[in-house]
Amino acid sequence: MTPEERKIIKELKKLEDHFNASDWLRNHRVEPLVGDLSCHYLAEKYGIGRASCYTVFVQVNEDDTYGCRHETCHAFRTPSLEGAVRHQRHDHFDHRPFECIPANGTQW
Repeated sequence: MTPEERKIIKELKKLEDHFNASDWLRNHRVEPLVGDLSCHYLAEKYGIGRASCYTVFVQVNEDDTYGCRHETCHAFRTPSLEGAVRHQRHDHFDHRPFECIPANGTQW
């Protein structure tokens, strides 16, 4: 592993720790966007501007699909950025910022 690769892993781990300690995650509020004042400065280095801060953990593949930078699921692929962000929320951060309301509008 090169020094640059070690640096990237260290910075992504720092972002993961920061997100896990955040008030927005703990209270299941919507995460900040890359570039927001409330978003960690390192997110601008690895994320997609004005998109979810979770994009720091999204990898854009050569075939225009989106993958995951977490070591546990490098095989993950989806055709949409939103699918990749949803994967981060659900599979890596247990983040549920959106209330589930059935199509008829009546909550259970």
